[in-house]
Amino acid sequence: MDTSEKNYNMKLAAIYIPSAALPHIFGENHNGQTINLGGKYIYTLEESPNGAVYLKDRKENPKFIASFWLNNVVLISAIVGENGTGKTTILNSLRLPYSFCKFIYEVENSEDYIITDDAEINEIIYYSSFFNINQSDSENENYRDLSKYQMMIDDTEHENLDLTTLLELHNSENLKRWIKFIELKNLSGLLEKMSLPTFDKIKIKIHSINIDEHQTSYKFRPFFERLKNRLDEERTNREQAIIEEIGLEKFRKNKDGNKIRLELEIIRRVISKTQNILESSGNKYLQEGYLEKNSTSESKEFINQSDSKNAFYWFLENSYIQLAKKSEKIHFPIIEIKILIETLLSYIPENEDIENWTEFDVDFTQALGIIKAYENFLLAFKDKFAYDKKVLMSFSPSKNLSSGEKGLYDLFSVLNDLNYRIENNIHTDYSIFNKREKVTDNLLILLDEADLGFHPEWKKKYVNIIQQIIPFIFKNKSIQIIITTHDPLTLSDFPNNNIVYLFKNNSITEILDSDSKRRPTKTFGANISDLLADSFFVNDGLIGDFAKNKIEDTIKWINKNVELNNRNKESFEKELEYNKKVISIIDEPVVKIKLSEMISELEDKNDFQMQILDDEIKFLTNKRDKLK
Repeated sequence: MDTSEKNYNMKLAAIYIPSAALPHIFGENHNGQTINLGGKYIYTLEESPNGAVYLKDRKENPKFIASFWLNNVVLISAIVGENGTGKTTILNSLRLPYSFCKFIYEVENSEDYIITDDAEINEIIYYSSFFNINQSDSENENYRDLSKYQMMIDDTEHENLDLTTLLELHNSENLKRWIKFIELKNLSGLLEKMSLPTFDKIKIKIHSINIDEHQTSYKFRPFFERLKNRLDEERTNREQAIIEEIGLEKFRKNKDGNKIRLELEIIRRVISKTQNILESSGNKYLQEGYLEKNSTSESKEFINQSDSKNAFYWFLENSYIQLAKKSEKIHFPIIEIKILIETLLSYIPENEDIENWTEFDVDFTQALGIIKAYENFLLAFKDKFAYDKKVLMSFSPSKNLSSGEKGLYDLFSVLNDLNYRIENNIHTDYSIFNKREKVTDNLLILLDEADLGFHPEWKKKYVNIIQQIIPFIFKNKSIQIIITTHDPLTLSDFPNNNIVYLFKNNSITEILDSDSKRRPTKTFGANISDLLADSFFVNDGLIGDFAKNKIEDTIKWINKNVELNNRNKESFEKELEYNKKVISIIDEPVVKIKLSEMISELEDKNDFQMQILDDEIKFLTNKRDKLK
């Protein structure tokens, strides 16, 4: 078939890595490697003496089931192996133009297939939840990198900023994506079905910023000091006025002071953030700060402002920095500062809804307005002053989410954002590399250890939930997914022939083919104990090394003392008590009972063994009673 025909629905069935192409993974002068992903056929490719790649064998995959996956997902495959085996390297073979690999595509609902070095048949989407900085200077026009690092760079529009600043802006953009994803039409029912918690509020926390006053312009310092004192005075006066009107008891009961405190803390902390930006700018403006008409903090115009907020606004409007007598005046970004304060103040809830006067909840629309105002505030200072590292505000869901839930929201929200860009034809500048304008209907989504850090409960749900929600985002697309993982729990949702096993032996990676005796034989629907019992995942038993070493030490101590005729009674009794305690906390019953029997022989009495047996009988009796 002509490889230029890209309008077919096709899935990637196999990847061939030529000989000696990846010596750091497969060893010097390694043979060619065929990686089968679980398509309709299992392929074997080889190279002729002149380097030409040809198909040596194609046999039917006996475990392949058509229309096996949910919705419009055509194939899901997993690449599994410990860290350093080359999982990400294999995914990266799809990144670069003019790939050194060969790719075998199967045409849906047909016996046709294509062998080509063209990785552009699909739209390829790469997602990683951890920092994966790719140093390549080019990538395919169909390849979209949604890794954590690349998203941070894109979110800050490739500004040369420090890591703290990158994270702050990225987190704001990330929360925007969360909100847009959650607001998708008809999504809430699906999230509920998938047991992924929803939330409709965002918590805004205003952080305190401590100032070390060394770099603030000398003439500005009295104003900042006076503003802080005035805020305290204003709070006292406003609270006292309410107390005189309604009484102290009612004031406390109705929390009438909370709204005042929150309002003034917002103003105080924005003022502190503004001063800290001066501090972060260094000492270049120490002598260069001025006030119009040589005003001071005692000037009537400043003192007579109606409240602290307006006094601050007056200061901003009348202050400037001038490096030389005839040079341009540098002003604070007055508009952006005012918009931030007014936006925050406009969303303050009523007194009874304020539990903490440094934080409050807003809805999605309000959160987006605050995020945008805060971003504009930060960026407005960047050119003339500094991009201060101290965080003024943090944004979080009003409902606590686990790391797995956050990870899934991150994944789905960036995919939804990409889909929005594609649908609105603004996707071609998604990263530093230009992307093609026309997008095919074949999506190949690469999820590089996206389950990293998930609680076991979410690892169990992972494969099912991505089949439900990714097609919901990319409607009317043919979707293929490749995940990488080194977690056996995730693999219980995969037919064995859909898994690529990478085995590391003395720093050399080997791909275990379908005939390898070291290849696990049970995965799909297998019990987690069966998966863990396979030596591919866990060597030397199914318990942690620390527990294993402790148990072995106890066994060695028992065996040593069996052979000793003369024991130091004091040290023996002490060590005996210690090892009995170790045995008592072991939760594997066979090991626990056997060790209690062994240690009881040293005492010439059965008290400890009987206690262990009684505990086990009690446990089993309770378990039986629950079954009744």
